[in-house]
Amino acid sequence: MSSPAPVWDAINGFAAYWALHTAVELGLFDALADQQLPTGQLAAATGVADAADLDALAALLAALDLLDTHGGTWALTDTSRRFLVSTSPAAMTDLVRLSPGSPAAWPRLAGTLRAGGPDAATLADTGDLMPDLVRATAATQRAVAAGVGAELTWPDGAVIVDLGCGSGAWLSALLDAAGPRARGIGVDVPHVIDSVASRLTATTPGIELHAGDYLTAPLPVDRADVVVLAHVLRAEPEARAAALTARAIELLAPGGTLLVADYFVPGAGHTADVYRAARHDLTLALTMRAGTAGRGVTEAQLAAWCADHDAVTTAVIEPVPRQRVHLIQRTTTARQRA
Repeated sequence: MSSPAPVWDAINGFAAYWALHTAVELGLFDALADQQLPTGQLAAATGVADAADLDALAALLAALDLLDTHGGTWALTDTSRRFLVSTSPAAMTDLVRLSPGSPAAWPRLAGTLRAGGPDAATLADTGDLMPDLVRATAATQRAVAAGVGAELTWPDGAVIVDLGCGSGAWLSALLDAAGPRARGIGVDVPHVIDSVASRLTATTPGIELHAGDYLTAPLPVDRADVVVLAHVLRAEPEARAAALTARAIELLAPGGTLLVADYFVPGAGHTADVYRAARHDLTLALTMRAGTAGRGVTEAQLAAWCADHDAVTTAVIEPVPRQRVHLIQRTTTARQRA
């Protein structure tokens, strides 16, 4: 007999997310960072009026493996200590709030799919979140970029271009790897650039930032040793993603490398087991569709866009779990023609 469990799991996922969101907002994990507390004291520490309400919240978090408990005393798990205490170097507390995108986008999703894309209000909501979101993802992206930078061979005075530079995490990490004479050029939309410019240019020598559409903004270079497309293709409609890939390849100097980091989805026509294995990537792709003009990107799409411009993936690395990065170079024929 079939079971309704998968349906309930999907329904309960909504409540589980908001339980986590609420716990972060209350400072529950921070209150347990250096101590274990009984329900009453934890309620007082988080400002919850009725200890029974705190007990209900904490019990659900324990069911989600985000709290531990022994006889009514609450404690952090290894996971919550590392990722949900706001002072932890690996804290995901901002991502709890920001990663799903605009809360208003999800109730509108049926209309978005019927219309073939989000309406102007949804796109505006997503745009408003971007400065905070790029800051929230900076630590993870810097770790990914540092891992990639260690794999590359850097010429003296390397030029790095990041199309959709966000927080500047990729630029700053790659500049560290490339050496003191390297030069980094970042492009992003004006309100994102405005939110990071003063901090980034003050702390990272060799960076130039340019506000504009990364597909068309003028650049002060014709060739770059490394070009970065980090988590931008999945937020673009297919035609723009293909054009952006083309621009990145055309910027490459002979022997240069295009770095494409993204959450790649399997695409259509696979088995359910393939989709189960890609649940994280598929969730993020639908998040893109809920709030942006994109719907994710497949590795087959990326390969086709590269092939159109005589470029191929030469390696795929995963310096941080779930963070796949394609290293792409132009073929010998393309380099000779350039």
